[in-house]
Amino acid sequence: MTAEAHDLIARYYAAFNARDMETFLSLLTEDVVHDINQGERETGKAAFAAFMERMNRHYREQLADITVMVAPGGARAAAEFTVLGEYLSTDQGLPPPNGQLL
Repeated sequence: MTAEAHDLIARYYAAFNARDMETFLSLLTEDVVHDINQGERETGKAAFAAFMERMNRHYREQLADITVMVAPGGARAAAEFTVLGEYLSTDQGLPPPNGQLL
């Protein structure tokens, strides 16, 4: 189970970096829970897909230095990474982009 969990998480982040939203979203369950940074909790794949659509419109991000950690048995897992990116268009409540890198 540990190798399977590690592979699932690695495929998830690889799909994110490839901007392959179809694969990225296919790796989630319908009842996924997303705690948005400095925001509300959203539940469901449709809500997460809408969030990602907005993010991809306003930001171009890549994850680097990805480390996947899985507990023995695979019941718990986590990933650590560095976000690299660019602010592309004005996101609600934020100033206009001016070449900012993330």
